[in-house]
Amino acid sequence: MKLTVSDFPGKGFGPNARQMVELARVAEAVGVHRFGVSDYPFRQDCTTLMTACLEATTTLEVESLVTTPYRHAPDLTACAFATMAELSGGRAILGIGKGGGAADTWVAPWGWDRPSPRAAVRDLVTVCRTMWAGGKPPLEGEVLRSSGRELSFSPGHPVPILIAARGRRMLALAAELADIVHIATPFLGRRYMAADVEHVLRAAEAAGRGPRSFEIDLTVALSVSADRDFARSTAKLIAAVGVLWMANAERREPSGELISRRAVATPEEFDVPRSTIEAISTEWNMWSGERLSDRVAALIDDGVLAQFTVAGAPGECRERLLEIAEALPDVTGLRFKLPPLTGEEAYPRLREMIEIVGSFDELRSLRRPA
Repeated sequence: MKLTVSDFPGKGFGPNARQMVELARVAEAVGVHRFGVSDYPFRQDCTTLMTACLEATTTLEVESLVTTPYRHAPDLTACAFATMAELSGGRAILGIGKGGGAADTWVAPWGWDRPSPRAAVRDLVTVCRTMWAGGKPPLEGEVLRSSGRELSFSPGHPVPILIAARGRRMLALAAELADIVHIATPFLGRRYMAADVEHVLRAAEAAGRGPRSFEIDLTVALSVSADRDFARSTAKLIAAVGVLWMANAERREPSGELISRRAVATPEEFDVPRSTIEAISTEWNMWSGERLSDRVAALIDDGVLAQFTVAGAPGECRERLLEIAEALPDVTGLRFKLPPLTGEEAYPRLREMIEIVGSFDELRSLRRPA
């Protein structure tokens, strides 16, 4: 089973660029397979940081988690990842997603809109794969446009494409197109996760793909430390995000109504009191990266925390991760979403977490479909 650590950088993230490159070195040294770099606007640049991490390592795969189709010209994305593949001997992975939340940058020609995300993802995949194969991409797709020019060099190495999604329609597209289908679930309900995996397998079959022709990654929010209390208190921030996503309460209208951009069905396993959902939504801004107040944090008890994160001491986290992996035999990799730590202790705490992930030998050695 392949193990990935991420998000570097993320919202409210503390380590600087050099420290993140050092964390990539640590990940490689302890046996982690992949390192996920976020593409948040106006944080450390994704492709620059990915290149630095690739140059600082020799076996570690580095992936964007995730790049949207809208923020960068598709042919320039293709060129950037081909360059990283050439530099690294094929260790760069293009991770694509529609992007979450309200658009926070104005991008021509869409302005603040982000139209037809599935069509845009398909267009980006078409442009990239066409150019990597030496061809000229289409000038105009359904959403995206390109220069229509081919690369003037050959990367010499394939660039795997990862498509990350929470919604079923985007997961179906990933099952049709991606080398790595990334189930970016914020919820760890056993039946819910199994249903997502089954949906991916059915969609792949409908698209004429066999189950051994792509990988399936699963997001697990992980906060692990020898300091158990620290790990669990830190995990509450991630759990709060998951609560709002799964309750369809990501933002509040002036009328007071809690609404979501996705409006998906809340799973039967979801068990969070309405009063807790209301408090998180009204007293905390999930898009800003701000800390939880003590009052809101206290409402995220052990029962709520366990629905969204694996958090605690190394031994208990190892056992729970093994339970999740063994219950989902078609999942080929776990992506650990580490907490967004800030301040002077952010780097040493994240380093400790990555080193602990590297000690999960039983998890790494689980045999999965080739």
